Amino acid sequence: MPKIPFSSRRYGRYYFRRRVRLLDGKDIHVIVPLSTCDGQEARERVAILSAQFDRVRRTVNAYIEQNQTLDADTIKALFETELRDCLSKLIMELHDPSRHPAARVRDYRTMASALDIAQRPGTNNELTDAHRQMLAAAGHDEMDIEWVACDLDRECGKDIIADEMMALMAEGLGLEPTDAVVARLKHVHLQAMAEAHRLASHFLDEDVQSAFDQEEALLAKRRANGAPLTFAPPQPATSTPIALPSPVLAPAEPNAASHPDCVFKTYHATRFSEVIPSVLELARVNGHWTRGLAQYERVLRTFAWITGDKPLGDYNHADVAKYKNGLMRMPRDFRPAKAFERPFAEVVASLKVGRHNTRSLNTVKRDLSYMSTAYDLLAEDQWAPKIPNTKALDFLKTKLPKQNKVTEETVRPVWTREHMKCLFSSPIWVGGGGHLHRLDQAGGSDVWHDAAYWLPILLYYTHASLNEIAGLRADEIFLDEPVPNLKIDDNDLRAEDGVPGGTKNAHRRRRIPVHEEILRLGFADYVKAIRAEGHAALFPELFLNEARIGGHQFRNIAWRHMVGWIGLHMDIPSNEHSGKIADMQSIRALGSSSYAESNAPDMVRADVMGHARTGTNAKHYSKRIESHGLYQVLGEYRDFMTEFVTVTTDHLQARPVKLLPINHRSRTGKPRLKRS
Repeated sequence: MPKIPFSSRRYGRYYFRRRVRLLDGKDIHVIVPLSTCDGQEARERVAILSAQFDRVRRTVNAYIEQNQTLDADTIKALFETELRDCLSKLIMELHDPSRHPAARVRDYRTMASALDIAQRPGTNNELTDAHRQMLAAAGHDEMDIEWVACDLDRECGKDIIADEMMALMAEGLGLEPTDAVVARLKHVHLQAMAEAHRLASHFLDEDVQSAFDQEEALLAKRRANGAPLTFAPPQPATSTPIALPSPVLAPAEPNAASHPDCVFKTYHATRFSEVIPSVLELARVNGHWTRGLAQYERVLRTFAWITGDKPLGDYNHADVAKYKNGLMRMPRDFRPAKAFERPFAEVVASLKVGRHNTRSLNTVKRDLSYMSTAYDLLAEDQWAPKIPNTKALDFLKTKLPKQNKVTEETVRPVWTREHMKCLFSSPIWVGGGGHLHRLDQAGGSDVWHDAAYWLPILLYYTHASLNEIAGLRADEIFLDEPVPNLKIDDNDLRAEDGVPGGTKNAHRRRRIPVHEEILRLGFADYVKAIRAEGHAALFPELFLNEARIGGHQFRNIAWRHMVGWIGLHMDIPSNEHSGKIADMQSIRALGSSSYAESNAPDMVRADVMGHARTGTNAKHYSKRIESHGLYQVLGEYRDFMTEFVTVTTDHLQARPVKLLPINHRSRTGKPRLKRS
């Protein structure tokens, strides 16, 4: 194995080694663990650390020659050096054609906000779950947050500023490298890196793109000392400029002197409802809300309704509490959009909230988070606070009751294997009638293949959620690979506002092996038939109705009748306290319950179910797909699922594929029993 310069290898792991000779003749050996056993990765990390080492050494030598100490000028010089060096590297990355600059700008936004947190004393330069929630509430993408968290996590071997380097700099400056001194130097470098990433996120601004020296153009955007940490991501560069809605704003007064109670720099008489279109478009352009805009608009209009839709300048923090309390006074199933024409006080007086219809605290927190993002956008202009570095309306600081937990009184019950066996013994699978007579025992002996036939089977053997299976594309089924599998990922079928979607988080994006029982029943022939018809969706009949698509359509035309069939033969599981009955999600709960045995590996269970792993090893170090290959891992998952999942369809025969006209597919009709 070739020798890697400035490195050593002990017990298979690599270390970075450099020697420093001080002015008093003493030698100091700097040793930094590289946290890897891979030679190529070690070589890359050594090269990075060597460049950093040489740059620090040159900086220290310059200070030694000038006989400076860690005073204000020294700190400023350190900050300027690190800022320019970091910004120069980021600009080079933005010109790299291997990745779209808009994606890098999004990463830099998240990194800047994360570094603002990491530089605070007591954070240990790592992101906790609370920090992740803060970044998510500020509109940062969950995947970007996790990548940044790993960059800041020492356990990932990516400590961006090594303590050893800072200790070396302190000694070179003639200071005792105490923990406090090292932390102070590290803080300066983190501040500089945060500012560099913040500036780089404006790379796509028109003035920067047209500048000859882009670095100087970005440096001109630096915020003044003590200025608020406002952060407005740039608009993507497009050939046609995006026109934002421009509501007619009442002229703002030059100051709020005539409104002494106004908490903003200027008083705006425009009502909140009038700026909602502008807020939605700004959020979309800035990357906060890219899909599901109808839900965000509902939250904004609900805020205007509860608070009385006042002029912007009349709002204060009391309106935050009023909004939160108004949400808590609305039942879980109440739809405020139907009551916007009536005053809130009048409507809420007629509502009754009890133990069983209380609005979920998670829903309230979500709406408060959306309003916090809206405030941040308005704080750049109409809601700019009078007092710098403060929030006039802090939606994330509201006090909420104790989190309502899922208890025996609120949990949705689970199906049993006997219920699934009963369902798969219905005429849909053993022989029945055609359109609207699929559940008739005396309807005939036909077995038709569509979502009504395949979707419940796929739910049972894959443990995926309803919308994950209902929204599958035909090209997301891979049955000719060494391990037949299907892919759960964002796609255009589940898109909202033109943005692909459909998965709740990064953990839900996964490959799931196709159970042998599914293949035995002829699933491959059905997929071929759908592809031959030229459909993009695996179940195209679920996307004919624009008002109700995917899983929602399946519930409406098929599932409610299937539950009726089970109810004619068995008692349907229900919660005696809340009245909830088993639903399609209860099939997923049954699948997860199959893995509740003591010898079931929890990490494999999490991967199959699409849940987040727990523990440092599982989250950061176990990378079996990368190290052992996709098909070996899928084979292990298939064996795992086969071992713990009971087959409930072994009584069914494989039938040739038969397809109804597309507008008749999956429309089962109500169950009708055969007369005795």
